[in-house]
Amino acid sequence: MNRRRILAGILSVGLLGVCALFLPSLHKTPETASQSVQTLAQPPSESVDSHAVSEPPIIPTSVVVAKAASRPPAPQSAADLPDVDPHKAFGSKNAPVAMEVFSDFQCPACKTLFTTTNRRLMDDYVSNGKVYLIHRDFPLPMHAHSRVAARYARAAALVGKGEAVEQTLFQNQEKWEQNGDVDGTVAAVLSAPEMTKVRALVKGGTLDAAIDKDYALGQTYRVNQTPTTIFHCKGQTYPFSGVMTYDILKQFLDQLLSQK
Repeated sequence: MNRRRILAGILSVGLLGVCALFLPSLHKTPETASQSVQTLAQPPSESVDSHAVSEPPIIPTSVVVAKAASRPPAPQSAADLPDVDPHKAFGSKNAPVAMEVFSDFQCPACKTLFTTTNRRLMDDYVSNGKVYLIHRDFPLPMHAHSRVAARYARAAALVGKGEAVEQTLFQNQEKWEQNGDVDGTVAAVLSAPEMTKVRALVKGGTLDAAIDKDYALGQTYRVNQTPTTIFHCKGQTYPFSGVMTYDILKQFLDQLLSQK
């Protein structure tokens, strides 16, 4: 009888131990999961030979890591990225780092990212072949005019005026968001012949297919807010949700570029 009690006690302790190992992982919040990633991504201690061990870069604290099964395969180079519109991409396809920015023209945070961080990014990393920057349209359903703005921006890109139109859409966001006059906002920075071509493309109804492809791709990354930036480097993928300051972006890019 005593032997049975002892055996039952051992089994109970064993089961409790197994539960202690697995239950915490079942109840992790996204914040907890992100903190776990941060722990794994800390720089090596001084006692570790940095030339012998390849350490991952320090991922900013707001990086959102999606489930691996939900992501498309990590590209080995920018050339492997699907459905890249060359009119909406900047820099060299041979750049060691590719950035896909999922953006909504009616999103205030996207405006902040475009007018501050990304402008410096273009000067310091894109123009010299270090980063391949790709704009991805991700118009949120809650924004009444964001898809219309995406159409006009794509049409303008096709006639060689993409940057000018993106800039005016973001800079005048509050105005056209209130009155819905995307057409008038774009017309203010284009010539009459350019605007005629843009309007024809918008009315042609062929631009939504490309916008929908970007949106579908964003869903495979589980993008659920704008802006969201997906970094690709050496076969690894790093998603980041929200506005990244230029200082943080610079630090992160420099770490990616320094990897062997």
